[in-house]
Amino acid sequence: MSALRQLQKNYEQTLDTSFQWNYRILVVEDQKEVAQSYTDILEHSAKVIPLQRSSRSARIESVNQDSPEKHFPFELTIVHSAAEALDAMKAAKAKKQSFAMGFIDVLLGDGMDGIELLKEMQKMDEDFYGVLVTAYHDRDVDSIHRFLGEDKVDQWDYLNKPFTNGEILQKARNYISLWNLQKESKIREKEMQELRNQVFQSERFSTVAAVARGVSHEFGNILLQIMGKAELGQMGDEAKKTHSLEKILEASIRANEILDRFNHLANPGNTEFPKESHNIHNIVSSALDLMEHQLKTQGIKICKIKSDNGKVFVNETSIMQVLTNVFINASHAMPGGGQIDLGVYDQGDFCVLKVRDYGTGIADKDLEHVFDAFYTTKGKKGTGLGLSICREIVEIEHSGHFKLYNHEVKGLVIEIQLPRKEVA
Repeated sequence: MSALRQLQKNYEQTLDTSFQWNYRILVVEDQKEVAQSYTDILEHSAKVIPLQRSSRSARIESVNQDSPEKHFPFELTIVHSAAEALDAMKAAKAKKQSFAMGFIDVLLGDGMDGIELLKEMQKMDEDFYGVLVTAYHDRDVDSIHRFLGEDKVDQWDYLNKPFTNGEILQKARNYISLWNLQKESKIREKEMQELRNQVFQSERFSTVAAVARGVSHEFGNILLQIMGKAELGQMGDEAKKTHSLEKILEASIRANEILDRFNHLANPGNTEFPKESHNIHNIVSSALDLMEHQLKTQGIKICKIKSDNGKVFVNETSIMQVLTNVFINASHAMPGGGQIDLGVYDQGDFCVLKVRDYGTGIADKDLEHVFDAFYTTKGKKGTGLGLSICREIVEIEHSGHFKLYNHEVKGLVIEIQLPRKEVA
């Protein structure tokens, strides 16, 4: 199994890992007999009883009669003042055992009232859900909304006393479920981002490995040049020695430039991928320099058919990875040699680079799947990630556009549209 397939399998396995739900509820109520009613309702009615349907729904009920029941083993902490509530919040945060929600009496005697308390509690824990409970009507919903803030509109609710068992149960179940589902969603999003980063790096390494073969050969040629000029210099007069030293210096500079570009591709050094203003012509030249040996060996020539303004606002390393992948794919499409046409076009706020090869193109049945992760037409030689990663770099990382289509005469055309300035 390839490393990339293993990454995919590992992620799928993480999805099967059960998420441990948080059932912790904080009750703030200064009247102890009322506080006890929360215990009686919530701790003694943890299991959800399926709703009884009417006879007209009998058919639906028969279909769903085997559906699993959801249990809510609520964990209650009861306090009787605002100060005790804040202390409980601090202690829970220190233990990394935060409360998912709370029932908060509005009138708490001396000190801050329940509405002020909820605001302080949500400052301590922005994910906390609060249900305000009161027997008075001196504060309307709109004034509470203005006080708590627009950003908290979906994180509080209001309940009048006397409340029923059903009202308390349903609000507890609703907010416990909402807190946990949102928390689980964030965890899955983080896992997905970590997987994306791993896949991105794996594909980068694949690109680097492909380029490294050509760089190694190029270094071998440069070393032969240096050795040859050194031998000639030893046998010649002062003029020949000077000429040989100049050529040796030129070859050394050339080797250093190749090494710098290769290191830049292999070790970007910053996972944030900072963007700067660059000239796309220079990035294309750097990518072609890295591919020089492969292109020459296969008999592929480069034809620049259009050279408009190439100013772009990009991460140079990322775009060089995209271009290297595109050139590798183009060379694979023409194993017996051919031509790659390059054109840079001005489209206002965007710069468009078009790359065309003269291969066989992509079959219609494969064309709609080329951006699907792990889909490849190269068999074991392909990862199925090159083009999907390229599109992600261009469209998500750079707010550009990446598309491909078969040329009407022959070959494949790839269009890369990149912004000229920073996109807000």
